[in-house]
Amino acid sequence: MKATGILRRIDELGRVVIPKEIRKSMKMREGEELEIFTTEEEVVLKKYSELSSMELFSIDLVGAMHKASGRSVAVVDGDKVIASAGKGVPPVGEGITEELRLLISARRQVTLSEEKCLTMGEQKGRGQIIRPILAAGDLFGALILTSQEPLTKADEQLAAMGANFFERQIDR
Repeated sequence: MKATGILRRIDELGRVVIPKEIRKSMKMREGEELEIFTTEEEVVLKKYSELSSMELFSIDLVGAMHKASGRSVAVVDGDKVIASAGKGVPPVGEGITEELRLLISARRQVTLSEEKCLTMGEQKGRGQIIRPILAAGDLFGALILTSQEPLTKADEQLAAMGANFFERQIDR
């Protein structure tokens, strides 16, 4: 953990204001949920991600999708990679780029050809599908399928199926 040198007092209702500089550096937005953890001497605030809470499910699903299709698959929330499987995919925990964040925020599937594919991990693909994960009208992240071969209709269906599985889990 990094010390900031910033002190805050707890008010009479038990509230503490998180300084603007920290909120900005952590990309925390108004209304976002935080998880609260404690140790013997610390209170830890962590940005909450619905997809992060489904870590085992995410790892299993992207692994199965990769094994069945041979395509590289990653699941991201608004900030980082939650699960990934395949060649050249970014490792779990790696931050996402602003370009990817903007594509996801469009809230619709984006299909990219070779020259427009985003570099994820160590290499670019020949085709990429970025499928948002939307549940109850809220955007939770995206499923990204990257192919070293030209994309097919089956790839689009696979990405849609994977995103749909996440949406159904979130809706539960």
